[in-house]
Amino acid sequence: MARLSEDQINEIRARADIVDIISHYVPLTRKGKNYVCTCPFHDDHDPSLTISPDKQIFKCFVCGTGGNVFTFVQKYEQISFLEAVYKVAQYTGIPLDESILRQNQRVEADPKKTPLYKVNQDTIEFTQYQLSTSSAASIKQYLYQRGVSDEIIKLFEIGYHPEGNALYKFLHAKKHSDENLIAAGVCAVGANGIHDIFSDRIMIPIHDAYGNPVGFTARTTKQGNEAKYINTAQTSIYEKGQLIFNYHRAKAALRERKRVFLTEGAMDVIAFAKVGIHSAIATLGTACTKEQIKAMKLLRSTIIVCYDGDRAGRQATYKFGKLALANQLPFEIVDNQLGLDPDEIIAAYGKEELLKMSEKTISWVEFLFTYLSQTYNLENYSQRKEFALELAEQIALLPNEFERQSAFVRLQEITGFDMRSSVESKSAPKRFMKNEKSVRNAFLARPKDGATSAQYTILSQMLVSKSASNRFRDELGFLIDDACKKLAYYIMDFYRNHAEMDVAALLDVIKEEQVKKLLLEISEWELARESYDSALLSDALNRIRMLLLDEQIRKLNEEIANVSDAAVKAKLGDEKNALIRKKGGMREWRQDK
Repeated sequence: MARLSEDQINEIRARADIVDIISHYVPLTRKGKNYVCTCPFHDDHDPSLTISPDKQIFKCFVCGTGGNVFTFVQKYEQISFLEAVYKVAQYTGIPLDESILRQNQRVEADPKKTPLYKVNQDTIEFTQYQLSTSSAASIKQYLYQRGVSDEIIKLFEIGYHPEGNALYKFLHAKKHSDENLIAAGVCAVGANGIHDIFSDRIMIPIHDAYGNPVGFTARTTKQGNEAKYINTAQTSIYEKGQLIFNYHRAKAALRERKRVFLTEGAMDVIAFAKVGIHSAIATLGTACTKEQIKAMKLLRSTIIVCYDGDRAGRQATYKFGKLALANQLPFEIVDNQLGLDPDEIIAAYGKEELLKMSEKTISWVEFLFTYLSQTYNLENYSQRKEFALELAEQIALLPNEFERQSAFVRLQEITGFDMRSSVESKSAPKRFMKNEKSVRNAFLARPKDGATSAQYTILSQMLVSKSASNRFRDELGFLIDDACKKLAYYIMDFYRNHAEMDVAALLDVIKEEQVKKLLLEISEWELARESYDSALLSDALNRIRMLLLDEQIRKLNEEIANVSDAAVKAKLGDEKNALIRKKGGMREWRQDK
């Protein structure tokens, strides 16, 4: 199997700027020579993650997560190391052979999930075939009447699930196990045995971010009390709070159109496809989650919210907006005054109306003033105050200073309340300073015994100088703590092929997670020197030697206490005294220094 060479990976890492790459995912603030941001790997409200441009590494001082540019992308997007390398290469404009990635993705596929993907893929093929049969002519006519063309049917892999258990029989004939059929969510166990779940419904497949089929949203064509839509129940491959309908197609479409339309359901996405917009996505009628927001941020595009124009749709827009703003996701809102969803707009007014409306967007603040003024009675003092407080809280989070100040002026004109002073007392910079300082101080104040302090000093000196590494190799050669010892060996080995240390490159070499964490901690250790200090290194090496002598003396004391033979006891005593004299000489050397 073809692989990326170590030289290729090193080139990508060397050409990538970690500050630039991380800024694609989270907003950064410069602080001295470093950058800081809220950590995306834990529930962080104040910046606790530091990015070092010099070392090309990052470190969170709360949760401990850290690494190089590949580590960040891998952890943030929850992808493999190779996928992270390809992502970084894309950012830096380095072309790579995509076939290598595809080959490795097939190898790395979860063996427990692969059979479930296959069940869903065979279900797609079965339902697509069923839609083409004469028995489903009325179903296909129904789709045509709703403006769903053959082209769109093919694009979205729309099919039809006939009544009865025909799908189960088909999949059983394809040698899928009953266990996998149930695990994939297309069949269930009832009183009469295993049966199909989506009987007599139009089937619209749902895929994950990589295009794997993970479930279905199924629409009935009948009039009655049964649910219009039913979705696949939660499975090991289908977690609705983490999935976004049409996400994998929207990613590709963004190469041509730099806007993403967020809708409520699959038919709304299909409605946008009818008018030639293929960058629409949907949360499938569920409240938007942090995981979905995170996935949208990866699209690196402004999200255009186009939920239904009815009361429920406006409420959903309000909830989305608060979550998006809190997570720094840029978005605008379609000014939907018709009270209809996108598919209904096409049916009532034609395709041109949806296209025209999609170009009319308003800001979050504009939406808030309208939505909240309809929610509160502004003639009532108490409600007017609540209105002002709620709006001010959102205004304070706006990233643009001009927009913030304009909104505060408008709020004061409407309510008579000047809310600027109240929110400024709770400003983010003040919270950040307090939190960041306490977190970093806690890190620095972490007690370290003499052995640990000496080992940290040696390792930090080795990281800044090859000469220090060579001195350690020649004069001592090992450390007490296992992780420290391993890191020292990694550093010495790195210098065999490199004249200078590259912490970001060293991170990719180290296999043990504990050793990686140690490297990051020492790299950001505030007591470390930035240049080689011969006297400092000598002192640390000497302290380790003295600690080793202490251990030897302790063991000799134990032997002496357990020996009855006077001659042996005397010999051990002489060895002990020799070590004590040696230690005393080392102590005098330190005092002279």
